[in-house]
Amino acid sequence: MAFTLAQSITEVRNLLNEDTPAFWSDTQITSWIRQGVLDWCKKSLLFQTDDTIALVSGQTAYNSSVLTYINNALRTMHAVYNGTALQRVTYEQIYKHNAATLGGSTIPKYYFDHYNGATMTLYISPTPGVAENTEILTLFFAARDNDITNIPWEYQQTIFLYAAHKAKFRERQYQEAYLYYQQYINNIVFDRQDGLMRGIQPVDAFRIK
Repeated sequence: MAFTLAQSITEVRNLLNEDTPAFWSDTQITSWIRQGVLDWCKKSLLFQTDDTIALVSGQTAYNSSVLTYINNALRTMHAVYNGTALQRVTYEQIYKHNAATLGGSTIPKYYFDHYNGATMTLYISPTPGVAENTEILTLFFAARDNDITNIPWEYQQTIFLYAAHKAKFRERQYQEAYLYYQQYINNIVFDRQDGLMRGIQPVDAFRIK
């Protein structure tokens, strides 16, 4: 079970060996925890969720501000239309994979996601036609957040190290701050290896001969 914010503050204080507010206030620690959640989301890409987009006939780019994906996505992991995964291509290729070069097809096959540091824009190719209007595209993506209670327990521990790093930096204990930050980065590296870099078994290994 994930820690609450109050429990998270206690965990950070345990790292700092300060059970009750003296040098660091709960407000400061809360701020550092929120910063840590954002930083961890960006560096690890392990906070993932999904959203859907309704396709529009004749529309290639999608950036509606009402969509969770547009506002919170950091990277698209998968895009799926009608049970088939789309292939990610470059921005230049998006406008080459048009209906003319694909034999007149308007069924989405490719996508490109562009994150400008604030919001995401999704490009679809071929451009959906009348037949695809209002059809649903499902997106699985790494998202950003700043709420520690939304982060799984096993990853919260890493974020506490970030908060402790910020606290020690404020105290001008730079060596201790560096050690906390180094452990924080090391944890992210291992978490990414476990969560994102798992090997894929070749399909041939499952064929019956």
